[in-house]
Amino acid sequence: MKKTLLIFLLSYASLFAQVGYVEYSNPIYGFLKRMDSFGLLTDYDEFEIPKTRKEIAGYLKEIIAAKEKLSPLDRKILDDFITEFEFDLYGTTKYAGGIFNDGLSTIFSQRENYLFYFTEKKSFSVFANFLGDAKYFGRNYLGDSLQSTSIFDFGGIARVSFYDKIGFSIKATNGTFLGNRNLAASTENRKYNYKIHTTTSSNLGNDFFDETEGYLLGEFDYLKFKIGRDRKIVGYLNFHPLVSTFSPPMDYIQLNLNYKNFGFSFFHGKLLGTSVVVFDTSQNNNPIFEKFISYHRFYYNFSNHLKIGAGEIIIYANRGVDFSYLNPFNFYKSTEHANQDRDNSMLFFDLTNNSVNGLKFYATLLIDDIDFGKLGSGWYGNQTLLHIGAYSSQLFNILPIEIETEYLRIDPYVFTHRLNYNNFTSLGYSIGTPIQPNSSTFGLRLNYLPHYRIRASLKFSYTVHGANVTGDNSNTVKNYGGDILVGHRVNDSEQVYFLQGIKEYIRNFYFDISYEPYNNFFAFLSLNFANESRKGNISRKIFDSQFGLKIKL
Repeated sequence: MKKTLLIFLLSYASLFAQVGYVEYSNPIYGFLKRMDSFGLLTDYDEFEIPKTRKEIAGYLKEIIAAKEKLSPLDRKILDDFITEFEFDLYGTTKYAGGIFNDGLSTIFSQRENYLFYFTEKKSFSVFANFLGDAKYFGRNYLGDSLQSTSIFDFGGIARVSFYDKIGFSIKATNGTFLGNRNLAASTENRKYNYKIHTTTSSNLGNDFFDETEGYLLGEFDYLKFKIGRDRKIVGYLNFHPLVSTFSPPMDYIQLNLNYKNFGFSFFHGKLLGTSVVVFDTSQNNNPIFEKFISYHRFYYNFSNHLKIGAGEIIIYANRGVDFSYLNPFNFYKSTEHANQDRDNSMLFFDLTNNSVNGLKFYATLLIDDIDFGKLGSGWYGNQTLLHIGAYSSQLFNILPIEIETEYLRIDPYVFTHRLNYNNFTSLGYSIGTPIQPNSSTFGLRLNYLPHYRIRASLKFSYTVHGANVTGDNSNTVKNYGGDILVGHRVNDSEQVYFLQGIKEYIRNFYFDISYEPYNNFFAFLSLNFANESRKGNISRKIFDSQFGLKIKL
């Protein structure tokens, strides 16, 4: 009777959930993966992230109802998330602290900190935070001198919700650096940030860079729609072969339908094409051609253990928005043919299985192009991607360790296109995994949680890549389908075999640890060692180190 009453109260309370998304980097997603592996969630689909706050509250509600099944460590972690998502669960702000609401006394009180918050139950709510990030970054090409820079980001984020149905979020940050400019401009989002790569003769503003995200969201019982700009993750585990954080953020519209065990998702986004130099009588300019992506996926959940999905991706460019691909319920491959076969279409299938408690298996197959009559012939047009992996939390209740292992095989020419402006990139960066086509990659990750506020990870990856032969000015002399920016050309061989070309070997060792001594204060350290070698005795060893502090007040 008590358990039934608890579930009823939580179901009622979740009606107060604020409308908005939980950023992809929030540790809640790692927690939900572990809870799903234990069979505590009935319909958690981790193929696409981020999730809405209302969805997160629903998952937490299921976990709270089964709290007695959790280890003591996971119960403490759950308590932290209950504090973070208190308003979404209960419609209250008992454990919230706002600087403008309560003064500075709550900053180190382990409350959920805000710059300002205001709520009127279901009718209106607003939460605003100050964001700060300070880090040191050092890079050493072994044998050379150390390069270093210090990077500072600051800004804010605000989310507003109306009547538990409509909401919007705005995030803006500005930053600067001290030290090596080229190193600062080569890391994380700054590698394609316009401001840090654009200098003026007056030198005003040259040391600053900015970023912004924002969206409008409507969330109803079985339907969500969104228009905005932020980060999306599509794909399982760490490689995220379809959409990752490697390329610039997208502006897009999105539609989601969910009913019981069935789900459908769609988005249509604006990408950035490759820039070209155009000379005119007054000055040189670098126009960026228009480029777009459209995506849709169906999935079905079989008895909470087996989830199967299928979808399509289309890339098109050098024209305005195509209404053929704005239609969520369309077969893009056939539509591409009707549009005179000038776009880049891909079909994919995915599945997860967690029939064994504490163990999940993943698989994704992407078909860029295929001719079944030419399978095994080495024909360049047979282009597929295979991603398989497993996640285990079976030892977690004894020793708090999670183990993830995965394998990624990308055939030659996958993600490329005969029309180079239709390749699977934004501003020249892969939309999905940064691993080049014609590659084989193995990855292993160990997560260790010695304390509910400490998380450490050790990762290793080993990649073998069949690279193209290049000449002066990096021009491709012989094409083995190993460069996402170079599609098959008229004079290239019709036959190419997996890992044919110049062999490149990349070994990456990565360690990171974070500690949250007070709520929303994070200290972190990360170390990365890369050993890159190439047939012909060309090798490079790189050691990166970062440490710093992130705050959200």
